Amino acid sequence: MHDDVIKAAITRMLPAILRIPNPENSQPWEIAVHGARLEVFHASERDRLGSSPDDLCVFGAGMLAEAIVLAAGAEGLDARLTFQLHGRNDAQPWLCAQLAETGRRADPLAAGLTMRHSDRRRYAGGALNDPVFAEAKRESLLMNGAKLYCTDQYPQDFLEQMQLADRLIFQCQDIRRDFTRWARYTDMAISKTRDGMSWRAFLRQPERGFHYLQSRLWWLASSLDWFPVWLFELEEWLFDDSGRPSPADYHDGAAVCCITTVTDSEDDLVSAGRLALRLWLLFNLRGYSFQALTNLSCITYPHRLGRWDEPVSRIPELADSHGVMQRMFGFADSELPIFCFRAGLPIAPYPQNARSLRRDDRVRWVMPDCRNSA
Repeated sequence: MHDDVIKAAITRMLPAILRIPNPENSQPWEIAVHGARLEVFHASERDRLGSSPDDLCVFGAGMLAEAIVLAAGAEGLDARLTFQLHGRNDAQPWLCAQLAETGRRADPLAAGLTMRHSDRRRYAGGALNDPVFAEAKRESLLMNGAKLYCTDQYPQDFLEQMQLADRLIFQCQDIRRDFTRWARYTDMAISKTRDGMSWRAFLRQPERGFHYLQSRLWWLASSLDWFPVWLFELEEWLFDDSGRPSPADYHDGAAVCCITTVTDSEDDLVSAGRLALRLWLLFNLRGYSFQALTNLSCITYPHRLGRWDEPVSRIPELADSHGVMQRMFGFADSELPIFCFRAGLPIAPYPQNARSLRRDDRVRWVMPDCRNSA
């Protein structure tokens, strides 16, 4: 394959690859392009929320791997993946993708890469018997090491656990500081950084003029690292329920779903990440809104493995989070819930100015490596 052809294809692929989800849109991946080979490096400093333990970063690597495969397929290319996750560190690539020409047809899910978004607004209904959930189940059956469970029944103890997990972000100082590090509360910060989460992405109601006041309120609180309890109560009173990341009820949508890993092996974590991205694209392409519900599973997963109990010590009610989720979704006792999401029909088209920001300086173009060019 000629260098100019592969460079043009990679140039078209990169915007889609860089749209993959990551904690608070911190964009912790750097891609080095060596001719027809992509090397993906992880930046732990940008991914602290996924590093306790870093199994959650491996899950993210699975998402990125699937994005590379889909984007390559849309260009008529095959991406042969090699993971280097044993003894992983930031100095060595976690993933290498060798690109080569192929005659296979592109995966239809590739069309969703550029439109993928997370919508945490209220939904306009939807139903678990919609064909998209059957499609999602078929996707999960093709992914070894990961399983999918969906329900439209929301026990009160689960809703309480979700809200406790979200509240924990602001009770644990290190987590809170890293969370607020990536929140962009002013349009100036949005245009300057091109990463992180726009304050508009946090709205559960249609944007109105006084939401600008909300953005300035949280900008001040974040700058001062000042989060008294009454501030959340004040925001909820002023801005409906926008102060609560998780709603008190999910009946406005179609279902809440959970992806589990069969074990905590690197292969299973990668499979779970690949499945999560495929489902995200599938729901968006079928006209469904998709909201990742990560806080509870990101606490439950390491706590179940005995690797991270500090948050649970702050909120003892979360100690049985695995049991609460197991009773709700019905997965086996040995399975590990790693990713939850809710899906429903959107109330309106998703606002362009609320979409995640994108940087292009996380890519390094290196001299072509002729030995690895097809």
